[in-house]
Amino acid sequence: MTEEKTSIVSLKQIAAVKTDRTGNHPCIIIISGKGAGRLFKLKIGPNVIGRGTEAAIRLEDDGISRRHAQLVLSEGGKVVVEDLGSTNGTFINGEKIDNRTLNDGDKIELGGTAILKFSYTDTIEEEYQRNLYDSATRDPLTGTYNKKFFIDRMATEFAYATRHSAMLSLCMLDIDHFKKVNDTHGHPAGDAILRHFAAAVQSQVRNEDIFCRYGGEEFALILRQTPTKEAFNLADRVRKTIEARICEFNGTKIPVTCSIGVASHSGTTFAEQGLFLKAADDALYKAKQGGRNRVVVANADTSGW
Repeated sequence: MTEEKTSIVSLKQIAAVKTDRTGNHPCIIIISGKGAGRLFKLKIGPNVIGRGTEAAIRLEDDGISRRHAQLVLSEGGKVVVEDLGSTNGTFINGEKIDNRTLNDGDKIELGGTAILKFSYTDTIEEEYQRNLYDSATRDPLTGTYNKKFFIDRMATEFAYATRHSAMLSLCMLDIDHFKKVNDTHGHPAGDAILRHFAAAVQSQVRNEDIFCRYGGEEFALILRQTPTKEAFNLADRVRKTIEARICEFNGTKIPVTCSIGVASHSGTTFAEQGLFLKAADDALYKAKQGGRNRVVVANADTSGW
């Protein structure tokens, strides 16, 4: 009876929001700052904006507090923005506020660099906005995040790990003998292998892991809150999956393997992000020099693992 009652209430809430403003749904679009172009669909109740991992709308810009502000969506579709005692304040259309009901098109400024637009958006507009964001952040061939996204996200994650003494691991992956595949089977086969490789890796990683194409046949995997041994285990699982899956192109079976370098940062391990990336890259080089199709961890003895 309780579950049935809860379902009825939830359906009423959803219906109330959908019928507001001729069926459009209240959304937030980042129009300036990190993640520009990203769209967030608001849920009924409080939607916290901030740097904290629990935030519904997570912003990584400098000047954003962990719990900066919240957008409270009522069952009737009205949205109220409330500052949560942030360090740098919350502004609506240039005016500092404590709380205010939002109107369609209002601009929310946070931390001095992030600007969000509030809008009642239909499903077609939502899809269009998401496609725009994906085209700016995704590699069109493999569907993974692109290098620009990787660079931006690495800076954010490294700063977070350093600030909070949190574990952060990085895997650099390289497809073995990729040039030989292109020379032997042609570039269309090479493209097929890149897609095959990306799909195989994505089948093994978690939703919170960040998988990017770094360039050519090289990829990167950012593992937040992941200790060294767990990162090694994941990397080796990925390696085995790649080895076990044969890529077939135009009736030709092409075996694929990869080499992986792993580095971990505990908050104090590396003084700067560049050194962290170099450690993972050096480990990848050792994996390739050591015979390929293997995982090497920077500054770690994995013999007992």
